[in-house]
Amino acid sequence: MKRLLSLLAFGLVLIFSAPLFAQDANDLQAGDPQTRSLMEQGSRLFLAGDYRNATSPYQKALDREKANRTLSESLWRVLVDNLGMAYGISGDLKKAKDTFEYGLTQDPKYPMFHYNMACTYAEMKDVDNAIKYLQQAFQYKQNMIKGEKFPDPWTDDSFQRFMNNDKFVNALKAMSGS
Repeated sequence: MKRLLSLLAFGLVLIFSAPLFAQDANDLQAGDPQTRSLMEQGSRLFLAGDYRNATSPYQKALDREKANRTLSESLWRVLVDNLGMAYGISGDLKKAKDTFEYGLTQDPKYPMFHYNMACTYAEMKDVDNAIKYLQQAFQYKQNMIKGEKFPDPWTDDSFQRFMNNDKFVNALKAMSGS
């Protein structure tokens, strides 16, 4: 989850100003204005490192999307991703897990939901589920948002606790071709 600065920067660029990351011309314009405003509020707090307070506007935006989906696929993915990470970084791993599980029910082939679920399980010290979700993230990594980069689990803080675990290291070697 500590890879958040690059993902956050990507998400904020996507939200505020980067048509080059847009999946189509309407990507950055899509969405209910109130939902987009809540998402922008959450992103400002997230960028400031105020993850706990970022969860409230992000959660309100997601609740609005659950009732009536208006955001583009890319912005919706960023919303779910950032909300789950904000919960996780704030220490609320149950809500992080619930958020990524919801994301996976709606978009099961988006690799970052799998990756962040792996991070969440790693923070819970559950090596088996961390491996399972990391394998799924690698399986779907071709489905990243345009311009988004697949993170390097070898350097991710969430997985460092497992770098002396042969089961994890061998699985990661097999996944990453290392």
